[in-house]
Amino acid sequence: MAFPDKSQEQGKGFTLSCECGYITMTTPSRTPSGMAHCHCRTCQKQSGSAFGTSVYYPTDQVFPLPVALEAKLSVFEHGTDSGNTMRCYFCPKCGVRIMHQGILPDGSWREMMSFKAGTFDDWPEEGGLNWEGMGARHIWTRSARMNLCGNWEAWEKYPDDMVDKKKGEGEGEEKKV
Repeated sequence: MAFPDKSQEQGKGFTLSCECGYITMTTPSRTPSGMAHCHCRTCQKQSGSAFGTSVYYPTDQVFPLPVALEAKLSVFEHGTDSGNTMRCYFCPKCGVRIMHQGILPDGSWREMMSFKAGTFDDWPEEGGLNWEGMGARHIWTRSARMNLCGNWEAWEKYPDDMVDKKKGEGEGEEKKV
């Protein structure tokens, strides 16, 4: 079933929250830059599932975080295969991952950050994120724990448009499914 796409409406962004409600926030707009279902081992572990789904926004529209929000969030950092550092923001009470921010080796921010899609509160029929209309891609499928449908856009790593050219990562490799 297709839902009306209200994500282009002007005004406030989408409301997000953790499971216990301690963390609540709003995206910078109702027009995210994209969505991906990531099958890397890290996303499998953090989601407790076969993949993690993320919704992307320009980092400079989200960071720096408001002081009150930053004080409430806990942060876990880990290195990535590309040599970057991933900052993982989560609720200290219920443990739900809220968002990720990539830090390049020189200390600058990656161009895009991601919110975990399951934290978006409104359902599509209520004017929430239009999951079907986002055209999500499956990335890092070389680690996939499930068979992917042949009509899904799938990448062994990630598409070229998800690579920060300034950090010099390699190009994406499309998976043939």
